[in-house]
Amino acid sequence: MSSYYADIDVAGWQTDSSVFECRLMQQIPGLGQAVFYHQAGAALSFYLQTPDTPMQAGRALLTSQPPVWRQELGVRDLGYVDVAISKRPVTLDAQRSRLLMAELERGMVPTLMRRAWFSDQESVHVGLSPVHFGGAYAEYHTCTASLLPVNFGQVERSTVFWQPNQRELNDEITAQLDDIVTYVEADPAVYGFEINGFTDGAGNPRENFELSRIRAFAVHQYLVDQGINEDMLNTRFFGSAPQFRIVEQERSAADRDRNRRVTIRLLRD
Repeated sequence: MSSYYADIDVAGWQTDSSVFECRLMQQIPGLGQAVFYHQAGAALSFYLQTPDTPMQAGRALLTSQPPVWRQELGVRDLGYVDVAISKRPVTLDAQRSRLLMAELERGMVPTLMRRAWFSDQESVHVGLSPVHFGGAYAEYHTCTASLLPVNFGQVERSTVFWQPNQRELNDEITAQLDDIVTYVEADPAVYGFEINGFTDGAGNPRENFELSRIRAFAVHQYLVDQGINEDMLNTRFFGSAPQFRIVEQERSAADRDRNRRVTIRLLRD
């Protein structure tokens, strides 16, 4: 059996905190790093990071083992997880990640068991130490409470859809724009916006051109009113020009709904 654990004299957890993401990490000697990761606007996950996984691809048994000084607690079976041959051989979803955290809070040692890549007769055990977990976990919680509501990938390219003949922003649109403003205020790397207005093909093309202008500049003005520097905004409008439609040949109300939009693209260093 090959075992990868952080011994009590070197075990510990570190946090890496910002409004964009939170990490709670432990170094596992000889293997790599165990990481709980929570990005703004996304769900918690857990992964093992290793330059060369010692485990075979397949299904690994996940258990919660008592530390040597608490053997009376017994072993808990946590099911099976997938192992891949990659730099991140194990990745867990939010539910499993929270389960690992709960076991660590109890002072337990979550442990993965899988055959070694070089031999079916040898197994690999990878364990997370609970030593010093509590203090780092508190710091991690402080970080997650301060995360932005969205991450860059969620707002880099945004689309605001409109009802037929709608000219003013509604609550749904302003909530979407507020998330964009919140992100941009926190990220100095964002240096510009491209705002483009489009309509569907129904009605008079000249009136549609004007309607696309009204909608695009409604978004433009709202961003300015929320404190965005107007010099960052490049706002254009294209009416119902077929080459700019998502659905070029509109055959239904649903097709027109997709074309009636203002798009916002963030420019970032």
